[in-house]
Amino acid sequence: MNKQLIYIFIVLLSFFNLPSFLSQKKSELLKKQEKILLEKIENTKVLINQTRATKKLTLSEINIVNRQIRYRQKLIDNYNFQLRKMDEKIQEINRQVNSLKNTNKILKEEYKKMLLYAFKNRDPNYKFLYIISASTFSEAFHRMKYIQHYKDYRLKQIDRIKKTQEALALSKEELNEEIKNKKDLLEIKEKEKLNYLTDKNSQLISLEKIKRNENKLAEELEKNNAERREIAKAVKKAIEDEIRALEKLKKAKFSLTPEGLAMSKSFNKNKGKLIWPVERGEITSKYGRHQHHVVSTAFVDNNGIDITTSKNANVRSVFEGKVTSVLIIPGAGRVVMVSHGEYRTVYANLQEVYVKKGDIVKRKETLGKLLAKESGISESHFEIWRILSSGMDTVNPSLWLSK
Repeated sequence: MNKQLIYIFIVLLSFFNLPSFLSQKKSELLKKQEKILLEKIENTKVLINQTRATKKLTLSEINIVNRQIRYRQKLIDNYNFQLRKMDEKIQEINRQVNSLKNTNKILKEEYKKMLLYAFKNRDPNYKFLYIISASTFSEAFHRMKYIQHYKDYRLKQIDRIKKTQEALALSKEELNEEIKNKKDLLEIKEKEKLNYLTDKNSQLISLEKIKRNENKLAEELEKNNAERREIAKAVKKAIEDEIRALEKLKKAKFSLTPEGLAMSKSFNKNKGKLIWPVERGEITSKYGRHQHHVVSTAFVDNNGIDITTSKNANVRSVFEGKVTSVLIIPGAGRVVMVSHGEYRTVYANLQEVYVKKGDIVKRKETLGKLLAKESGISESHFEIWRILSSGMDTVNPSLWLSK
């Protein structure tokens, strides 16, 4: 029975501490998100500076500025959440301070009464007379124990007052620190709001320039679409040639080997966890067909994603596999295709290639170096294809890469 009561007490105690625990976890998550957003903003700042060094208005610059604005807005939202959490914590600490003040006041009043009682009965013979005046030995023994308990109680009361005052001092210190943290965060938030407004102004200026050069930019987008179509055409042919060669060798319809099936399963398990094909970058053109977010008259056709990154950045394999093709496509430079069972990852816009057909590559292994664009940066084009008995098709790489 006693064990059950203890268990119930522990469960109840955990329940009452749960809101504080969850609040702490939420604060930790917000700080983690803040760090990620600051890193992303720092990365976009570097890319913007690289594109602006060319003194030309480019779609790359506009895309990156748009990304930076979104990150800044998310960061401001993050700061607002953190400030709300700080307000909640300040209120909680204030409640603790007030509670400790009341407790301290009650303890001091009780101790004051005890001192007054002790003063009134300060005669050294009083305790002795009190004990010997008992009518029986048992009563005398109980009176002696009472005096000892009273003395112990006074000492414990002093200790309680001391501990309460220490807890009060710590709570006040924590409160002052939290108020300072809030003040500092408010200043950071205001600076970030100014950065946000500066970027929005830059965006408006760029949009005005776009209106004057919309036809030229639309031509650039169509040129990009044509290059992507050439990549898709070359990749599809390379896969078909690969399948025909395997079927000719086996004299049977194409099917995966046990090793290929195991690789497919392993690759599939890593959906949403694959590393990016470049160490740092921003997705500036998403998967599928969609209206361009800036040049309203143009549409984008993309079998993969385009990641804007630093000039001549290295490209790496997102997963272990085997190089099945190294192609050269006019306008898209060199293209490397890596097999992962029924999946193929495609890396385009390469200036140099460091692998050859048949090579076994590891996760993170460098495949080549990107071409430099006129805008002063590089753009990695990345695709994922899936081969089934019914045919082949692309999948959205954004769903496969880690967030």
